[in-house]
Amino acid sequence: WSGKSPFQATGQAKEGPLAALTRATIKPSVALKFWQRVPDISQMIGTDRNVTFKIGIGEVPVMHQITFSIWPTATAMAAFARTNGPHAAAINAVRNGNWFSEELYARFAILGDTGTWGGKSPLDTLDIAL
Repeated sequence: WSGKSPFQATGQAKEGPLAALTRATIKPSVALKFWQRVPDISQMIGTDRNVTFKIGIGEVPVMHQITFSIWPTATAMAAFARTNGPHAAAINAVRNGNWFSEELYARFAILGDTGTWGGKSPLDTLDIAL
């Protein structure tokens, strides 16, 4: 980010649940195109039974966007992100149109959790032992 890698890989990716963090700076000239795709993607992720938790955050509203999500497996996450549908189409549009001035995609192994969201742990729906 800002020309530097904020995270260093610590080894091979582990099987099992993971958290995904995305961050992008949207170019002003394509902000409207970007935001027109968001409702379809939000609807799709909201009905995907594999997504355990998701939230979008506008660090600087409209231009700097962050998402955080929890998935049971990397395969489930990749299926949502890259297999047909509005998210896969958005990825293609971003790549083909060079929509971001900078971007970050990071995955993290989940070691445990503390606290709740809406009164429960987002990990409660996962069939895992951490």
